[in-house]
Parts: sequence; C-alpha cells; structure tokens
Amino acid sequence: MDSSTTTALTRLVSVRNHLSIQPCFQRYAIHSDKPTGPADLARERANASFKVEDMTELLLRGKENVEAMSIAYQMVQRDPDLRLPEGHHYDLTRAEDRELTMRQIARMIQLKKETKDLRLQQALFKAMTFYSESFSMRIYVHEMLFRQAFKLFGTAEQQDKWMDDIDKWRVIGCFAMTELGHSSNLRGLETTSTYDHATSEWIIHSPTLTSTKWWIGMSGETATHTVAICQTIVNGENHGINWFIVPLRDPKTGKLLPGVTCGDIGHKSSRQGLDNGWIQFTAVRIPRDYMLMRWASISPEGEFSPSPNPVLSYATLIPERFTILGGSQVVLSNALTVAVRYGAVRRQGNHDEQILDYQTHYTSLMPGVAFLYTLNVVDKVLMDKWEEVAAYAQTDAVAFMREIPDQHGISAGFKAALSWYVTEILESCRRACGGHAYSSYNAIAGLIGDYGVVTTGAGDNVVMMQQLARYLITALKWAQEGQEVVGSVSYFNDYKKIIANGKVNLQDPRDLSKHEVVIDILTWACAKKAADLGARLKEAGKANFDQAWNANQTELVRLADIHAWRYYLILYQRGIEAHKGKSVYPMLVKIGQLMGTVALKRHLEMFLEEGYFDGSHAKQVRELFLDQCKDLRKDAVPLVDAWIIPDFVIKAPIGKYDGDIYPAYFATVNAAQKSFDPPAYWHTHVAPMLNNKKGCKC
Repeated sequence: MDSSTTTALTRLVSVRNHLSIQPCFQRYAIHSDKPTGPADLARERANASFKVEDMTELLLRGKENVEAMSIAYQMVQRDPDLRLPEGHHYDLTRAEDRELTMRQIARMIQLKKETKDLRLQQALFKAMTFYSESFSMRIYVHEMLFRQAFKLFGTAEQQDKWMDDIDKWRVIGCFAMTELGHSSNLRGLETTSTYDHATSEWIIHSPTLTSTKWWIGMSGETATHTVAICQTIVNGENHGINWFIVPLRDPKTGKLLPGVTCGDIGHKSSRQGLDNGWIQFTAVRIPRDYMLMRWASISPEGEFSPSPNPVLSYATLIPERFTILGGSQVVLSNALTVAVRYGAVRRQGNHDEQILDYQTHYTSLMPGVAFLYTLNVVDKVLMDKWEEVAAYAQTDAVAFMREIPDQHGISAGFKAALSWYVTEILESCRRACGGHAYSSYNAIAGLIGDYGVVTTGAGDNVVMMQQLARYLITALKWAQEGQEVVGSVSYFNDYKKIIANGKVNLQDPRDLSKHEVVIDILTWACAKKAADLGARLKEAGKANFDQAWNANQTELVRLADIHAWRYYLILYQRGIEAHKGKSVYPMLVKIGQLMGTVALKRHLEMFLEEGYFDGSHAKQVRELFLDQCKDLRKDAVPLVDAWIIPDFVIKAPIGKYDGDIYPAYFATVNAAQKSFDPPAYWHTHVAPMLNNKKGCKC
C-alpha cells in the first residue's frame, strides 16, 4: 500500500470518528451518579498557590470590610424590599423592574439613615451594586453625577442651599449632558441658556430635535431636578458651556413642570430598571442663581464673569469617567466568575478534559482575570489622587487648575481604552460559555448589555481618545518649547533621548516580563508616535489642521491607547508596592507581568512597522503571553473565588460555587418558563392549521 493510500484511509477513519455518534470514551460526568463538577472545583481550590482569604482582604481593603460585606450580603438576601422576587429577574416586565429598583433605593435610603455603622453602610451599597445593575446605575446618577456637579461647580452658598436635600433624597437628580445629535462633543451641544436682564432669569431652551437631552438616566420617570449643560448666552454673546439647575417634576404629584417634556427612551438591551429618558426644554425659566457659579458667574446686575479656564467646565466628567474602573470590576467579577467556574466544570474532548485546560480557552480568560485585579489596584490609586485634586477645588484654585488638564486627559483615555478592553473580555466570557451564555439565566448576556448601556450612554470612545491625543500633542509641544510638563506626560521632558533609541535592546528574552522594560518600550512608542504626529500636524498648518487631524485619526487613537496602557501599568506597579512582603504579593507581580505582555502584544504591529522590534522579539512576546496565561490558569478558580460573590448575587446556575451546575440550570429554566400547558395562542393560530381536514389525504 503506497503512502497516498495510507493517507487517504487515515483521513476516512478521522472523518468516520468525527461523524460517529458513538462515544470514544467513558463520559463519567454524564453516566455517574456523582457529577465531576464539585470535585473539580474542590481540587482547583486545594491547589491554590496563595491564600484566598488574604487576597479577599486586599480586594476589599481590609478584614473589617470583608466582615462588613458578609453581613451586607446577608442583609440583602433576607430583606424583602432589597431581594429580588421569586423566579428570575430577567422575566420581569419593564414596569415591574422599574418599581423593584425604586423600592430597593427607597429601602436603601431608609437603611442609610438607620444604620450608624459607616462601614456597614458602605458595604450595603457595594453589595447592592453587585446584586442589581439597575440599582447601581440609578443610584449612581443621583449620588455621583448630580451630586458631584454641585460639589465641583456650586458656590459655598449653593452647596449650603442644596446639598442636604440631595444627600437625603428630598431632591432626586439627573445629569443632562448628552443630546440626541451630540455625545462627548460638548462644544457642539445645542441646548441654550439665555439670560433675561429684565427678570434676572435664565431661559433654558431646546431649539432643535437634535438638542433633545438623550439617554439621561432617571429622567424618564423619576428625577425632580437636573443639572443641564447649556450654551450660555448673555447680551447675545455665547460664553460657552456651563451648568444649570433645572426643576423637572412636581415632587408631590410627579407631574412635569411647565415647559419641560420628558419621555422614556424605551426598551434597552439591559438595565430595564433604570429609567433612561429624554428631555426637551421649551423656554423654561429658572432663577439667576440656578446657574452653578463656582468658576463662571453672573452678578445680580447681569455682568457675566467667565471661567478662568474653559477646561473647568468639563471637570465633573473626570470622576464620572474614572468610575468606569469601579463599574468594570462589578461586571467583570461576575462574568469571569461564571466563565472560569464553568470552564473548570465543563468537560469535553477525547479524554474528557476540563475545557479550561485547553490553551485556546485559558488564553482567552486569564488576561481578563489579570485585568480585573489590576483594575482593583489602579482604581484605588487613581481615586486617591482625584480626591486630592478635587479638594483643591475648595481650597486652592491654582493647584486645581494645574492638575485638571492631566486629570481630564487621563480620565478620557482611561474610560475609552479600558472600556474597549472590558468589552473584549466580556465577549471572551460569552464565547467561553458556548450556547449557555445566550441564556439570560446565566447572566453573561445581561452583563454584556449592562456594560454596553453604561459605556455607550456617555458618548463615543473615539471622541475621548482624541481628547487624550490632543492633550498629548499639546504637552509634547510644550516640552519642545522648553516648558516642564508634569503628571502622566512627564516623560516628554526627555523625548529626544527616548526616541534616539531606535531599536529595543534586550539582554535576555525574559527581560520582557520586567515592569521597567515594558514601561521603557511603551514610553518609546508614545514619544515616537507623538513626535511624528505632532510634526505632521505642524506641517499642515492652521489652515489645513482639521484635514490633517482626520487623515491621522487612527494613529492619534493608537497614540492615546498606548499612553493609557503605559500609565495604567505604572499606576498598578505603584499600587502593589504597598503590599510588598505580603503572601499575595508574588501573585500580584504575576498579574502585572501578564498585563504588561498584553500591552506589548496589543501594539506589536507598531513596534514591527517602526523597526523597534524584529520578528524574534514579536515571537518572544507571543510565547511569553502563552506561558504566563498557562501559569496563571493554575490559580484561575481561587482568583475568582477571592471576590466572594455569593451565588444569589451572580444569579447564574452555570457559575455556582459548588460546581453542581446542571441540576441548578435545569431547575432554573423549568421554574421560570412554566411551559407545560399549551400557549394562549394555540387555539387561535396553531389548532386551526392542525385540524384543517379539507383536502387532507392522511
């Protein structure tokens, strides 16, 4: 028999085996009375290379917080006003979901008043944030967006007048920024606020359909007031955007006030409990002091004083954008817990392997697990810095204005770059769970929808990436002119020296796993890309600047992405330094090393294009990525366990802690569907077809 015949027979046998319905191995998971899932997860946990309890304390910032979270979860599960009704929450109607969410908020406000323990108050809020996506966003709109506008833009007098009512929910607020025809392009917003000298009032008006405030959380049904960003018109002159307090509804009746029209934007892919809506203002009059006047102001005589720096008008967006790190942790911790546990329980293949052991599987999930941990660390570093800067707004205006440009640029870049990566991770989780991920009862699909609602509602990521790119090009220009730049762009002070190194210098391929080496590579990429793009834009001149910008838009976005990842890794390294000597520190280092490799891998194309890497370097990065993912896979289950999210919060049978997933999944579907009786439409649409005997030759 010649070799070609042998090859042909081999292929035929392979095809036959592939098509055969006969099992090629004993499926103990199916035929045994004892499912393998619980044993598999128990083994994964027993082999952890770190103490899960220690990691949990790190994630929650201390043992006292862990204990408080445990109590908070119990309170949520037992409280009839906080917990979800029987059945599955995805089967609620939109109206039922809205009522449930507002009931939870009302109960939470009551508990906040009655609970003296501040730590438990915070734990309750956090537990509910993990438990109910609609709750978290609905309360966030008021507590963060609306309230923060008063803190950043309100005078001391305005804060004295409003803050107590806001904190006690005697006023319910929303944040009217985005418009139907505009999102993050705030300079293009159309809603106007025109000052009437005769009455000392502002006239808030929506002049066009596209000026309709759009996707405004809490405006659809609930908010009594909004802070609206408007073009400020005084004596016929446009003074740019400012923030105004506009009453929307009568607090006693819930009826819309004269000139205000609010509607619901309708069914969304998720978060049905959040009343996203639209607002149109028709010559709504508000008092002069309803303009938030910490930075820009108008006197009783009608004399307008502009803000000392236009960027201050955007300051409230900074903490809003930074909260993407916290919100991403909620979504990712749930999704990754489900996907990782399912991957450890599900068995498939010639030897009935755990699918989490397949290279394609663990390389799709482990970067997400690592990213989740880096988010937790960076979130603390970032918010500590922002609280320091925000305090300057009350005490040191000069320091506040010095810090704001860098904070604004980083907040825009982080929200865009990081949320893009989160959506990639969520899609990996969906694929890792196969067809089961399309079931709402397994949470993944809903989490993807939740995250889309959050990130899409605030505007286009590309716009925010361009905001960061513009800041980077400007900062490099300042450095080229001899000015010292600070913050995330301080490396531009040495840009000439940095870009002089035209090729990476590695003594050992293992150096690619070192933090300082990764940062040096990304620093070169940022400086090189910024210098090249800056030169192109300068050559175009003012007359052709917009055309040149558009012609280089994709590269400007790439510049912003590299800078965001570079600074993100720096903040992570800074954050884990506080944990040196702790038992979990080696794991934190491993996590950081994988994320450094991910950052390099994302931008290999540029390194190769510019000749900074050659083919061998690219191969080293790829192989390092595979090795790091394989190493981290050993601790996959303990790493998601450390987030201590109870099963009732995850709400996904295939992500159950004990691993006995199939009975739980089957029971959930059967309890929710109630599909044993004929449907209501059987007798009107199905039976007539089945019982039509005319012409039947049966």
